[in-house]
This record gives sequence, structure tokens and C-alpha cells, in this order.
Amino acid sequence: MSLIAVVAIFLLARLAPPLEGLSAQGQGVLGAMVAGAVLWMTEATPIGLTAIIVIVLLALCPDIGLSAAGSGLASEVVFFLIGAVAIGAAVEVSGLAERAARFLGRMAQGSPARLYVQMIASLPAFAVLVPSAITRNAILIPAYRDALERMGVRQIDRSGRTLMLALGVLNPLASSALLTGGLASMTASALLGGFSWLGWLALMAVPYYALLFGGALLLRVIIGPFERGEAAAVSTPKRHPFSAAEIKTLAVLAATLALWLTDSLHRLSPAVPALIGGGALLLPGVGVLSWKTFENKLSWGIILSVGASLSLAAAMTRSGAAAWLSQHVVDQLAGLASRPAILAVALIAAVALVHLAITNLAACIALLIPIAGTIAERAGLNPVVCGLIVTIVVDAVILYPVQTATNLLAYETGYYSADDVRRLGLGMLALTMVVVSLTMLYWGWLGLPLTPR
Repeated sequence: MSLIAVVAIFLLARLAPPLEGLSAQGQGVLGAMVAGAVLWMTEATPIGLTAIIVIVLLALCPDIGLSAAGSGLASEVVFFLIGAVAIGAAVEVSGLAERAARFLGRMAQGSPARLYVQMIASLPAFAVLVPSAITRNAILIPAYRDALERMGVRQIDRSGRTLMLALGVLNPLASSALLTGGLASMTASALLGGFSWLGWLALMAVPYYALLFGGALLLRVIIGPFERGEAAAVSTPKRHPFSAAEIKTLAVLAATLALWLTDSLHRLSPAVPALIGGGALLLPGVGVLSWKTFENKLSWGIILSVGASLSLAAAMTRSGAAAWLSQHVVDQLAGLASRPAILAVALIAAVALVHLAITNLAACIALLIPIAGTIAERAGLNPVVCGLIVTIVVDAVILYPVQTATNLLAYETGYYSADDVRRLGLGMLALTMVVVSLTMLYWGWLGLPLTPR
């Protein structure tokens, strides 16, 4: 029924006369967006099939065609994912994941709850070593999956669901607290006039870490009490020297990380080191991963979903649908100009709504920060503060799996459902409103008030 309903929604948008201020193309793209969002959120069809449906619907919009509808599949984000999956598969196949799982199991003493606490506490430090949340998940997911299996935790158990949800939804927050943590922070900094590394950390570490640790507590409450791990997981295994495959994988990881950390020198896209590292690990006679194993690990659902969401974001921008939707949001918020605190809360809800339509983080931030600046000017607010609020909300409020590639990697493990993501997302929306409201007081203390004198 959901599939019939979303097709009906698209046909209505495609064939009905365009709404005022919206072109026929924009209205068709908006219909495709609603159809895709409903299918992805309800899981009425598999995520890969939903991606194909979205691409087909975009191709049926006026003056778009199949090449533009599928253009997201050529994005560097897709190639970054391919390289990251290869690296993650090598970590698993080489035995590094199993070694890490044994270490994590010993540290957690067989307790899934202790394993969860240790993981959350380590994410900020790990984000400094590996800034990209996608890459961290490619490395961490196999290790934590093995650790959970060694503890006897099944995919249907609450403890595994909580841990994997945290990797998918909360893990990226550790990255964005750092200026070099990803596209979201870099895009926001560029649009807001630029920040130093320490300046960004001083402003954003407090809200992002509050959301990370507060979200971890919230997630624990939402999912419920953990099951107990098996006592066998606490046993101390024999120590083994690193194998040749593990050493090769570690060497490639170190070289790839070095290229990522020195991007200011060579100016390579992050996808290039990921592909170089993944390719090196696949080289016959040199690497540790066979092509057949890599094919089995690479999910077409992830590739198609990321590509389709990027195509949808680009089409929303080019067709004017994103600007039309955002302008209506601005018009609705205009009446709150005399009440800055309420306006800030309404801005959070509005950004979360627009982010449902534009899944690409950088594209969503690039569209919304200028709009937030317009709202700030009308209301006599600080545009930098409003821009920072937009950045935090886009990062923190995720309502369905396809909204971020990082979440998709964890979602594909099968430990949690789209309903789990939605429940956590709604909780994070409420938590974000509280954290941002308190953070504005902190920013004011740093000399960046919401209402400049």
C-alpha cells in the first residue's frame, strides 16, 4: 500500500498544475523527494530498490532525464564509500577485527553495557586519529560486530541494536566537533567566514559532545536494558603475533590516514586516498583481499541509496524546489522575529524538516546557512549563531537511514530498523533543542550572543 500511495503522490505532483512560485520540474522533484522519504522511512521496499524508484521518478520529471537522475552515482562520496568498504573488509579478513574484538571483550569483561560505555567514551579521541566518520565505521563495525558475537549477543538483542545505532547516528558528532572532521564542519566554516581550528573547537565541542554523550544516554533509555553477555567472553585468549596480512593492512591504513591528514598539501579529494588504499589491499599477490570477497562485502543497497540521495539533493537545488521549500520555511518563521528564543527553537524544527528532503549534509548546510542568515537579518539576530545552529541540527537529527552514508554502513549490518532510527531521531530533535538553548548562553559568554547589542 505504501508503494501505491507514494506513486500516487508523485503522479499528483507531476501532473497537477505547479504551485505558485514552483516550476513543473520543481514540483515533480518535490514529489519524488516525498516518495523516496516515505519509502526509506517506512522500509516498504528494500533501500536499494527505493533508490532505483527515486532515480526513475527523477528521470520522469520534466527536463531531467536518466543521466541527470543518476548523476549522484558518479559522486566522490560513492567512490569514497567503495574505498572505505574495501578497507573495512580487509580489516575483517586479515584478522585485525578479530584481534580488536578480543581486546574489546577483555576490556569490557564480557559486559555489553561496559562495551557500549567504552565505545562512546573513545569516540572523541578516535575522531582525532581518524577524522572521517565513514572511515571510522568501516574500521569499527567489523571489530564491534565480532566483539558482540564473542559475547553471544544476537542481532535481535537490545545491546547490539544500541551499539550499532550509536555507531550509525552518534559517531559522526565526534567528527563535527573538529574543524577538520568532515564536509559538514568545513562547509559551515567556509560559509560563515572561516574559523581557526581552536576557534571552532571552542565553539562547537560543547554542543557536539553534549549531544554525543546525552544521545548515548537517550539511546540507552529508548532501547531498554541490555542482555547479559556470555561468561566465556571474559576468558583471556592466547596472544598471537601479528600475521603478514594484519601487518599489510595496518601499513595501508597508516599510509591512507597520512594522505587524509596531509590533504592541505596535495589537495586530493578524500575519495582518492580511500580508493588507493582499497586498491592496494585488493592487488593480487600484494593485498589481503580477493575481489570475490570484496564483491560479497560491497552492498549495492548502500551504493544506490547514496547515489540516489545525492541526485535528489542536486535536483532539488537545480529545479528550485529546495529554494521554494526553504522560502516557505522563512515565511513561516518571520512572525517569530520578536521572540528570539522561540525563533531559535522553530529554526531547529524547520532545519530538521528541510533535511528530510536534502539528505546530503554539505548540500543541506550550503543551502540553509544563507537562509538562516536572511532570517537572522529580519529578526535582528546574529547570523553566525544561526548558521552554527543549522550545522548542529543537520548533523544531529537523523530520521531515516539514508540521510547519512555513515548511518547506512551501520544499518546494513541488520542490527536495527528504520523505526529505531526514527525513534532516536525524534529524541535527538528534542535533545538538540535543549542543548542548543543552553549552548547559546555559553556562546554569549564567549562573546557570540544570539542578539547582538
